Amino acid sequence: MSFTCQQCGKCCRDLVFKDNGILRGLTLLPEEIPHFPEEHVRPYFGVGKRPYDPRFSIIAYQLTTMDCPHLEDNQCDKYETRPASCRQYPFSLDPDKEGETLLGVDMNCPAAVQLVSGSDGTLEFPDRDSAEKLLGLKKLAIENPRRAWFYDLESEKWVRYDKMG
Repeated sequence: MSFTCQQCGKCCRDLVFKDNGILRGLTLLPEEIPHFPEEHVRPYFGVGKRPYDPRFSIIAYQLTTMDCPHLEDNQCDKYETRPASCRQYPFSLDPDKEGETLLGVDMNCPAAVQLVSGSDGTLEFPDRDSAEKLLGLKKLAIENPRRAWFYDLESEKWVRYDKMG
């Protein structure tokens, strides 16, 4: 079965949430940040010994608004240039403890609920490339927990991955 968006706009709202003990927003890759107002973008994921070390590298950013600034009448006005996080939705890829990749489906999406309930267990994943890019960030954090840092929007401080809740 194939995913067909119902254009309800739910995926474009409530983009800031608690995750592993930090407040975070929608993940943006570096090439995606020019599509968003500068005042709504903060760092999200960095790698290095310490965040303020000159060799520290920010490799992902985050949107700080609850609703996407490109949402108009439940549709994206930047659909062709939407971020990888949006392209993969309602699917996600996550590493498990054995190093395998798990497919997640966000059941807050009405179209995903319809898709899964009508499925024979086979789902078409339309933008796996975007999900693979984001999976790479997750794997990097797991492989380097003492050098992976996430920016908490609530405290406005970097938190090392191995110290997250």
